[in-house]
Amino acid sequence: MDYLALMLGSICVYWHGVFMALAIALAVIVSFIMFRLFKTGSNDDLLNCILLSLPVSFMLSRLLYWSCNFEEYDSIKDHFNFTRGGYALYGVIFGVLISAAILKKLSKGFNAGAVCDCMAIAGALAIIVGRLSAYFSGDNIGITLKSDKYHFFPLTVYNSQRGEWLLAVFNFEAFFSLLIFVALFVIFAKNSNEKIGMKGRHGDIALLFLLMHGCSQGIFDSMHVDALYVMGNSFVRLQQILGAVCFTAVTVIFAVRSKKLNGFKWYQPAAPLIALAAVGITLCMELNRISYHNFIRNYSVIFICMLGAAINGVFIYRTTLNGKSEEVD
Repeated sequence: MDYLALMLGSICVYWHGVFMALAIALAVIVSFIMFRLFKTGSNDDLLNCILLSLPVSFMLSRLLYWSCNFEEYDSIKDHFNFTRGGYALYGVIFGVLISAAILKKLSKGFNAGAVCDCMAIAGALAIIVGRLSAYFSGDNIGITLKSDKYHFFPLTVYNSQRGEWLLAVFNFEAFFSLLIFVALFVIFAKNSNEKIGMKGRHGDIALLFLLMHGCSQGIFDSMHVDALYVMGNSFVRLQQILGAVCFTAVTVIFAVRSKKLNGFKWYQPAAPLIALAAVGITLCMELNRISYHNFIRNYSVIFICMLGAAINGVFIYRTTLNGKSEEVD
């Protein structure tokens, strides 16, 4: 596989970088399309958020990667060699949220919820392209599959440096990101339908993205052999932790809102407990994976738990659709 796309003198352009640039461009273009299509606010709001979130997301994603891979760098100067790559997706997500919060603080008229909704849908689509770039970079891969019957793409990918066929986890992540994009787009279209009236609040789609993406990371980050480990240990995975925090927090937010709208119902305290139970069972499966290496059983249980957490979160969200459109501050 030729990873080099183009060489301009001493400048090398790699296919991985080309795909990442396409992902960013796609995210920006689709954000504006969504903003105009559903008439959610001023284009200036979106433009300002994009301009601010690009540097903020870049630095946060780099910092998160640094925090898990200090040993890769020989000096402070090496840390700032951005051509080496090394970024964490959650840094981009949090960078957008922080940028929207800053702009909201600076201007009360800034529609943070609507902006984050459009960027969440566009982000889900961009993640697909970003994940597929791993075909060229060699990251986001899983365990070695030795049996010849598994040696085919898109299930596995051949790693020439290791001489092995590795599980192509990035393909599964791209597929689930596509499902998330479709789900968010459909929900957004229904919530923004002028004929039936606006449902929910601005910002709900962004929260649902955090919920669904968090659940997907609970599954797939466990499969990565190149995951980001917190403080250099070989168990606590950064993306899994952040995903669990996100989908649990979003479930709690929807449960609290449901109680305000509908009065107390049994499913309101049950929803956060189900999310926590999914986290707990997944943690047990991670410990079991290290001890017994039962790949199929462990990941089947994790998949069921994360799917249940996602369905649980969407269910409690649907109980909040009684109010009129509001912006999430």
